[in-house]
Amino acid sequence: MPETAKAEVYPPCCTVAILAVDRTNLERLKDLPVPEIVQFGGLKYVNDAGKSVNITTWRDFVRYRQAGYRDADNSVNVMSGWFWRTRGQIPFLGKAIPARQSFVRDLHPGKDFVRLLPLDIAPMLGEESNDAGNAIKQHKSWMDFYPQTRITEKTGTDMSLQMGRYEMSLTILAYGDFNHDGFDDMLVWYQQRVTDGTFYYSGLAVLTRTNATDCLHTLPADF
Repeated sequence: MPETAKAEVYPPCCTVAILAVDRTNLERLKDLPVPEIVQFGGLKYVNDAGKSVNITTWRDFVRYRQAGYRDADNSVNVMSGWFWRTRGQIPFLGKAIPARQSFVRDLHPGKDFVRLLPLDIAPMLGEESNDAGNAIKQHKSWMDFYPQTRITEKTGTDMSLQMGRYEMSLTILAYGDFNHDGFDDMLVWYQQRVTDGTFYYSGLAVLTRTNATDCLHTLPADF
């Protein structure tokens, strides 16, 4: 018989990667400036008409991005990662409900966690994107595609990886049943870069699984 999780309730929660002051009162948090971005002087976003705005809060970050504004330059793109890293849990915790089963909450950064990562969040450039797409269709694992993966840093919630020319960092932010299917999900922030260029990307992903033997998979962003 397939293995089942313990019969208990798993309430939505943040990990220690989210400051205690930022784990409650999500509506207030939307208007609380991100300290790292304030120190940077705010982030300049521009639209196609050449209009620019300076933003420091999550509410403005979401509002202007939806209105077609974008990073003014690559340095702003890099700094924008702080919005995802420190405020990205807001929309997910706002819709999360307690989970009835969990196959993710006991996972921690390390070799076993790397083996379970989905290739959907792997850094790819050029033709390698097609290679990754084919690997995903063939249900290949992270280590099948990146056998040279090396963990360069690790804490209880964070992990940095080196895969040839690529570097990737991942932070576990929160848990909860975000798509209301009864299973616990894991919200992670990740950033990717190359050692021989200017490529940089950061974002959020929801990882989940419905048994203890499968690899993790990502949930659609519009679930």
